[in-house]
Amino acid sequence: MLVRSLTFTAMVLAAAPAAAVEPDRFPTPTDRWLYDIRVPAGPGRQRFSRVDAVPGKGNGWRVTVTCGVVSTRTGRETNELVARGEAGRGSMIAIGGGWDSPRPGGSFIIDERTEAKKSQFTDARCASGAGDLSSGD
Repeated sequence: MLVRSLTFTAMVLAAAPAAAVEPDRFPTPTDRWLYDIRVPAGPGRQRFSRVDAVPGKGNGWRVTVTCGVVSTRTGRETNELVARGEAGRGSMIAIGGGWDSPRPGGSFIIDERTEAKKSQFTDARCASGAGDLSSGD
């Protein structure tokens, strides 16, 4: 299933216009990074997605993807998905990744071309849209 998720991500990256990869652009393959997004999910709730990445094999990262809902009144988070997988960069200025456990697996892409850092997650339990990419500090 991870192969299908990564194949989907590779097709998305390949379909976009090719761009030169900047070797000093954050995050580099040796950086730890965090991507976080929240979108409205009804009265008093927001849906969130979080990708926590650490350096992995080659030029990629090992990722933990956490998705769920948070109460805007109490700040209490309810995790609906916690998954581990891999991520990397393609020819487009974007980070793409996927997971295969828990089943049925899924994938994500984070567009790095603008400050908005828009994302798309394939799992309905995850938020998609403009988020924050940081070192996690």
